[in-house]
Amino acid sequence: MVKQFISWSGMDYYENEIASLWEEYQVIRASKSDSRLANNNLPPDIQKLRCRACYEALRFSPHIEQIGKLLVERMRSLGPYIALHLRYEKDMLAFSGCTHDLSLDEAEELRIIRENTSYWKVKDIDPVEQRSRGFCPLTPKEVGIFLTALGYPSNTPIYIASGEIYG
Repeated sequence: MVKQFISWSGMDYYENEIASLWEEYQVIRASKSDSRLANNNLPPDIQKLRCRACYEALRFSPHIEQIGKLLVERMRSLGPYIALHLRYEKDMLAFSGCTHDLSLDEAEELRIIRENTSYWKVKDIDPVEQRSRGFCPLTPKEVGIFLTALGYPSNTPIYIASGEIYG
């Protein structure tokens, strides 16, 4: 059974809809699920169960596991490094309303994406307020300044774990 779980669901959703599917099929493949664990006021025991189920279900095929080990070996072979997930991608910026250092055209493109994505609840976002409240990722330039301030040498290998950087 393949099921796309509904985000922001309460206990009744899991008790009424998901439990009956589980009884019938004994296995449910979640084609899409909300990865955030504390977003819907479920009891802590249920949150813990969701976390454990997601962790236990995560398995890589032997081929992917082998590639992963090879990548780690290669990364370590050059000495100390930084693995960094910037989260400065188009979808993240559109969702969060963060437009600092972007052009007016880029900011408008992100606004249109947010408006046209029906499952994103908040549409009207003040980007200046978002940034001042700390809800925006650092820009790539700010990350560089931050790492320099922490004392990392400029020749430290940095591996970017993300999609295409926007802007």
